[in-house]
Amino acid sequence: MVSENDKVIGVIELQDIIKPGISERFDRLRKMGIKTVMVTGDNPLTAKFIAEKAGVDDFIAEAKPEDKMNYIKKEQAEGRLVAMMGDGTNDAPALAQADVGVAMNSGTQAAKEAGNMVDLDNDPTKLIEVVEIGKQLLITRGTLTTFSIANDVAKYFAIVPALFIAAIPALQGLNIMKLHSTESAILSAVIFNAIIIPILIPLALRGVKYKPIGASALLQRNLLIYGIGGLLIPFVGIKLLDLAVGIFF
Repeated sequence: MVSENDKVIGVIELQDIIKPGISERFDRLRKMGIKTVMVTGDNPLTAKFIAEKAGVDDFIAEAKPEDKMNYIKKEQAEGRLVAMMGDGTNDAPALAQADVGVAMNSGTQAAKEAGNMVDLDNDPTKLIEVVEIGKQLLITRGTLTTFSIANDVAKYFAIVPALFIAAIPALQGLNIMKLHSTESAILSAVIFNAIIIPILIPLALRGVKYKPIGASALLQRNLLIYGIGGLLIPFVGIKLLDLAVGIFF
């Protein structure tokens, strides 16, 4: 409060500067299924005000270094992965304990040495990019594996009846593709395999785009696209190739 001759003439508000758009970025973390917790040495009233304005899910006030460490250990004991960002020497033990520790570029040397990586932009929401890149790598690996397994299942389902139908006539019921002959079936499958692998290379290099939605929704989406797609594409591809190859047999 500002006064003149014992008379109050105004009030100056002092508060921490909140980065623009930080609330929206925390909302993106929330959509990813990530809970954000602000850990600070400020008093509870100040911490509560900043937490509400920034849009974090929870806060810990008047936190000492051991409080940060104990909180991380508690979350890890419950089976959760913990990522932490910090810049002070008192953050170093918790940064080292966290599964992912990101130190600010403006932070102390102890914090930088304790973390896994250093954020050159000093942006507390840089974890979004870290998480998105990690999830994109995992999703790309998972989708390629899913497509590959489904692809192999479909190919063998198409080829095996054609290979053994002469020895085991009962397999006639599984010969739903009605391939021209055993020779054309094998050749069509080999050609299809030689075509599909180069097609997957750009997907592996570019990666599957990650969207900030829940894990179950991501799983359903990728199973629908790459699982069912991996089952259907070989049937269509091998059948078309068999029609072309069958001309020579």
